[in-house]
Parts: sequence; structure tokens; C-alpha cells
Amino acid sequence: MSAGSGNGADIDAQASAWAVRSAERSLDSLEQQQLDAWLERDSRHLGAYVRAQALWLDIDRIAALDGGTQREYAPPVRQRPWRRYAMAASVALAVFGGAVSYNHLAGRISTERGEVRRIALDDGSVVTLNGNSAIQVRYKDDVRQIILRRGEASFEVAHNKQRPFVVSAEGLDVRAVGTEFVVGLDKDGVEVTVEEGVVAVGGAASGSAQPRYIRRNEQFVAAQTGPRKAVLDAADVERRIAWRKGLLVFDGQQLGAAAEEVNRYSDVRVVIDDPTLARAEFMGVFKLGDAHAFAGAAAEAFNGEVIRRGDELVLVRQQNSPSH
Repeated sequence: MSAGSGNGADIDAQASAWAVRSAERSLDSLEQQQLDAWLERDSRHLGAYVRAQALWLDIDRIAALDGGTQREYAPPVRQRPWRRYAMAASVALAVFGGAVSYNHLAGRISTERGEVRRIALDDGSVVTLNGNSAIQVRYKDDVRQIILRRGEASFEVAHNKQRPFVVSAEGLDVRAVGTEFVVGLDKDGVEVTVEEGVVAVGGAASGSAQPRYIRRNEQFVAAQTGPRKAVLDAADVERRIAWRKGLLVFDGQQLGAAAEEVNRYSDVRVVIDDPTLARAEFMGVFKLGDAHAFAGAAAEAFNGEVIRRGDELVLVRQQNSPSH
């Protein structure tokens, strides 16, 4: 099918077929290539595929409850693939056609290390997932909810006052209507950065019974030490979201923290065992996943050298470097 071609029913049918095939067995390399190509061909394909996967997870539950006679879930007997596909297709048509309210978990989307993924959602909103991140989409009639399970995600929200857009992460709810913002999870807590518009943060992690409003070029952090709000300049916001363009930008960050960010995108890890060196401030722009370029630039900047140790690049000071 050519880019942008095909009606909704055709796309849903193909999505269901791929979901069933993926559930029944592992795809071979050719099939995986075909699926990847189909997902990239049209922005609607990924949304349909995610819905079909989520629906597939519920097929056995639907079958167990069929007729209303079974009160408890029991693992179903393995059915022939064609029979399960027929059931999946019939339910999918009802849901996609609007005959059934689709209120259960709508799907999980995740990325691997080094992978940045841009996803168009059904309502026109766009989610960009950072590397090693995961979200779950739960769209209902009265709310569009995204649950951030791990990592970081950027959101471009389609305007709809009657159906608010809410991102939930570790006890923090971020509510927005027509805005762009980033939500990230790390060891310190939840971080919200607003690129455009306004968001309201609430929930147990917000530290307030009333919503707190975070505006353009502002940041809210729900940390273990307590919530805090900061005002950023436009350049700092651009630096923080440069990963969406496939770049990492460092402008005075500590080298140790910069190395942790680089390691998020590369199977080859940069290791800094020297605490003094790890605290040194660092500047530079690198492509995502280019651990070698980062380590080489850091070694040159701080009169160090890079030692290869298995799948690690260990940054050390040169032996003849003067001590401080």
C-alpha cells in the first residue's frame, strides 16, 4: 500500500493480521522487515497496530467470559490461529467502528536503548519516545490518558477542551490542552518541562492540594526531596529536548552526568572512575549513540585517555598528567 493510502477499515484489518501473527509466533527477519516498513509507511499504521495488539491481549478474556457463564478467568485452550484471528477481527471491527466503547488499556508503546520513536495518536496528538522508554495509552470518551512507565516522552497535544490530555507518572498528573511538554522519569523523581503553552500538575507527588501551573520555558520537578519549580531560558529548553532531533547537547553539565546520558543510547558504555573528573564541566554536541566521539572529546578536553575494557570505554587521566 502506498504512503497515505487505504481507508481505516483496510488499515485496521492489516493491523489485526500483524498483531495475530506476532502473537502466535516470533516473526522471522523478513516478516519483521515487512512489519517495520508497513509501520513507517503511514502515521496511522502504528496507532492501529497498537490498538490491535491491546485488543489481542483481551481476546482470551473475552472468550472466557463469552455467554456470561464463567465468573472467573481460566487460561484458554490453545486455538488454531485462523480461529483466533477470526475472533480478533470480529471484535476489532466492532471496536473500531464505534459500536463498542473502548475503555480498557489501549496499548503499550516502548523503545529500546538508542531508539527514538515518534508516534501519531488517534486524536491528532503526537508522542515522541526517548530511548529505553515506555508508555501506555488509555483513551476514554472523557479523557485522553498516557501513563509514563519508564524513561522520557515529549507530547504535542491536539486541542480538545472537552477531552483533556493527562500524563501520569509516579503519582504526578500533568494536564494539558493544546501544548507541548516533556515528562521524564529518573532516579530523582519526575521532571516536567514545558516548551509551549501551559500545563497543570497535580496528584500526590505535586506537593499541593491545588493544581500548580507550569508555563512555557518552565520546569517542575517532583523529587524525593520535595517539589520544586524553575524558570529556564529558551536555549536550555532546546538543549533538554535536542534528543528529539537525534542530538545530545552539553553546555556546562558535569561530565559524569553527561556520560550517563550518552550511555542511554549506546551499547558501549562510557565509564568515569575518577570522581574529580566526573564533576568537571563539559561542553559539546554529539549524535545519539556515538559513545566513541563523546569519550574521545572528553579525553582531549581534560588531558585524559580512553581505555577499551570489554564493552566499556573507560576515561582516565593520562599517567603523566600533573595532579591537582
